[in-house]
Amino acid sequence: MADKSAIEWTDATWTPIRARVWEIQDDGSGKERIGWHCEHASEGCRFCYAEGFNRRLGTGRDFKPGELYREEKRGYNNGEVKLFLDDEMLTAPLRWKKPRMVFVCSMTDLFADFVPDEWVDRVFAVMALAPQHTFQVLTKRAARMRMYVSGFECDGARRLNVADAAGRMMEDGDNAHDYVANLDWPLKNVWLGVSAERQQEADERIPQLLATPAAIRFVSAEPLLGPLDISKYLRPLCDRCPPWEVPCRIGCQHCARLDWVIVGGESGPEARPMHPAWARSLREQCANNRVSFFFKQWGAYRPLTPAERNQACGATLIGKDPYDRDAHVLRVGKKAAGRLLDGIEHNGMPEARS
Repeated sequence: MADKSAIEWTDATWTPIRARVWEIQDDGSGKERIGWHCEHASEGCRFCYAEGFNRRLGTGRDFKPGELYREEKRGYNNGEVKLFLDDEMLTAPLRWKKPRMVFVCSMTDLFADFVPDEWVDRVFAVMALAPQHTFQVLTKRAARMRMYVSGFECDGARRLNVADAAGRMMEDGDNAHDYVANLDWPLKNVWLGVSAERQQEADERIPQLLATPAAIRFVSAEPLLGPLDISKYLRPLCDRCPPWEVPCRIGCQHCARLDWVIVGGESGPEARPMHPAWARSLREQCANNRVSFFFKQWGAYRPLTPAERNQACGATLIGKDPYDRDAHVLRVGKKAAGRLLDGIEHNGMPEARS
């Protein structure tokens, strides 16, 4: 967690869900390692940046189910990962006075099945108690997010659970409880998003997102591993809302649409290249539907310059068509590749609704 972040579309990261590993050394002594845990959900997770960070500076473990300590086991064995909710980190946004964008659970997934509902309740309680911030929740588990968030509208139990969690963590517990219990849901300062690296993930997750009550809905197409056609999700889903007027988007599944699209290529030692046409297509789809577009990065590869196209220069071919000039990209590293798409920096952000 950090109150400042190098991620281009946010200001801070916040991951109160942590993991610990107890390792028995050769001399019989014990050593505790603190880090994070997640589990691969789809192809975009193959070279997860958080997993690499955790191997180096966290628990030293991979993000896979076999690493996780399960409560049904009788003992806590050497080398197993056990999760905990870090109370100090959990309440950190309450101490940040300056408003900021906060990426929630950047090192894991808030809606993964290994995260208990009670922990999600406490995270939502903090977000409710910190209206000065905007919280960006990104998940690959869209179905569970829909089920959880829809609970705020279906009955009062979910709202009461979050209000109770708020009351327990604050000194003025009664006031905190009443404040959260009387808020309008969905929270205006909580944006909900899904990752979609390929068309199959987009078609699986985006409809679940559109059926989820939210102030702002967004898609992160990073790492972008193939062409995406999401134009139908960028428009209201029925004819009751004129396309150039702002539909309700809250509480009306038929009128829901995406508000924001983030696009980025993969970085890291095992990065896979992104075809420039894939990014350009998403830019045009957003422009045609007046949806905010954010180009985060090329990743490890960048397009060739006109001069480089006339040389061999060791370029990588995406696909099988050697006559597709745009399919030839050069590996230069994330920093050198930059984030200009056709010479322009795209920093589109949705407007928060009051």
